[in-house]
Amino acid sequence: MKNRECPYCHQTVSLKRCLKYLLRGTDYSTVCDHCGRSIRLAKEPTPGFKYSFIVGLLSIYLPMQVCLYVFHTTFLQALLYSLPVVAVSLVVVAYLTLRSLFFSL
Repeated sequence: MKNRECPYCHQTVSLKRCLKYLLRGTDYSTVCDHCGRSIRLAKEPTPGFKYSFIVGLLSIYLPMQVCLYVFHTTFLQALLYSLPVVAVSLVVVAYLTLRSLFFSL
């Protein structure tokens, strides 16, 4: 079975429906766009909340500490310098999560 494929009609589930899993979590079922049947995720796409939380904290903490102690910037400047790192890490996590979505009956 391919990524984001409905197990009933074998059509690709829309990206809009899959993006809801990033915001709400994986404990609910969704409806296929083509056949209208209820589908659920086969397994949790990420290894766990603990790892995601740690990576999220480190993606903002480490660049801020480098800016504060190495470049001797103010707190607001360090925050502004670390925002692109956070944005890139969010895009990478979203891409990896959407790539690992597999639906089951």
